[in-house]
Amino acid sequence: MKSLFSFSFLKQILLALLFYVVCSSIGILLSPNGIAKLAVQEGKEFQYWDAIHYVNLGLNPRCQAFYPLWSQINHLFAPDNPVVGLRYAFILCNILFVLSLPIILFVLRKVIKSESLSFIILILYVLNPNSIFHSIGYTESLFSLWAIISVVALLFPTSVLWNSILAISVILMSVSRPSLVQLLFASFSALLCVVLGSHLKFETSSQIRQWKKYIIPTGLIAICAVVGYSIYGIYCLLSTGNFLAPFQAQIEWGRTLQLRPLFLLFPRSLLNDLHGLYFPFLVLFLAIILIYFHAKRKEFLLYTPKHPLLWITLFYPPIAILIYFIRSWQLAKAGKITPQSVTQTIVQLQTNYVFFFCLFICIANAAIGFLAASGYLYSLARFVFATPFFFIAFGMMADHLDTPKTREFLYGCILVSSLGLVEQWYRWGNNHWVG
Repeated sequence: MKSLFSFSFLKQILLALLFYVVCSSIGILLSPNGIAKLAVQEGKEFQYWDAIHYVNLGLNPRCQAFYPLWSQINHLFAPDNPVVGLRYAFILCNILFVLSLPIILFVLRKVIKSESLSFIILILYVLNPNSIFHSIGYTESLFSLWAIISVVALLFPTSVLWNSILAISVILMSVSRPSLVQLLFASFSALLCVVLGSHLKFETSSQIRQWKKYIIPTGLIAICAVVGYSIYGIYCLLSTGNFLAPFQAQIEWGRTLQLRPLFLLFPRSLLNDLHGLYFPFLVLFLAIILIYFHAKRKEFLLYTPKHPLLWITLFYPPIAILIYFIRSWQLAKAGKITPQSVTQTIVQLQTNYVFFFCLFICIANAAIGFLAASGYLYSLARFVFATPFFFIAFGMMADHLDTPKTREFLYGCILVSSLGLVEQWYRWGNNHWVG
């Protein structure tokens, strides 16, 4: 196994891309209409996808729920013909996807101690079912590029140069797709968590001062998110008389804030949307538990499923949570769970702004998708898993729980995800909903 992870940086990128191409090709080849649809890209069945809406928005700019940057960039390459524009959109988004991968691997290697684990998380990101959106003309590739550049900038919070790059990348994110609320929530929540984490017991004076260097980046994210939206909002104000027209368009689609508890059990969409709803909160819950027990210098009871088949329950998170707590209670009552100490390295996580920022971006997207869903959780997983934020936070958590059992779980995730990616391309080829 070690030899597999001794590849150079470039070879790891190429291997990840190879896996992606293989999964995509299998899905397209299995689909009766996949090759024809990929080659023609102009039939009525193809117009269903949002990709054509972005192309048409570039040809006929107007204020709506779709944000303008991707459309305008694509318009530069194919100014007059929507069919040609659609083809360029496919080519361009794949190029951006490839360009972002070295930056993502660089970030993973910076925030994760183990290079082999960094590679595993990269593969999980590339092969997750929602990575299909990096190839079919959507905004995910463009947005992910700005997103990962912003994360790089956050790794150097005291640098004037990188803070300038952070400001630009946040503005570009805000005109690529709806992200104003997410960025505001994530930046301030991350700063609050770092402040609280810095003042827990047993920390050094340097860790207590940790939060201060993120005040400027937090302010920049907040200001630039507002500036980015305002660029589009002012255009909407001048063209429609409504600065908040993109939000109004969402309401017209039926998206209104409302508590719908049944969505916790029945997403009425792809099962992956339920994963997108639960997994960010599960990572946050695990982080809070580990940080708390470490700060209190207490041992904790952690039940780890020993039978590989038990991991299958994660296909349906509500059942997995129920089984886990029932089994934990039974074994704890019988005294069959050995108390464990939290790894000392968790202290690095409790004051890590990048971890909390990436995680709270995902939590914001999950919460918005849940609270503003219009009868279903469509696209929730896309907003959580089709960008690198979740995988950075997940990889950082896995780094502090890196055991053979953890690796076994991650390998299983890769297998399941790759099968899901094949299915997504199969569904795409048959003009079925992919998220």
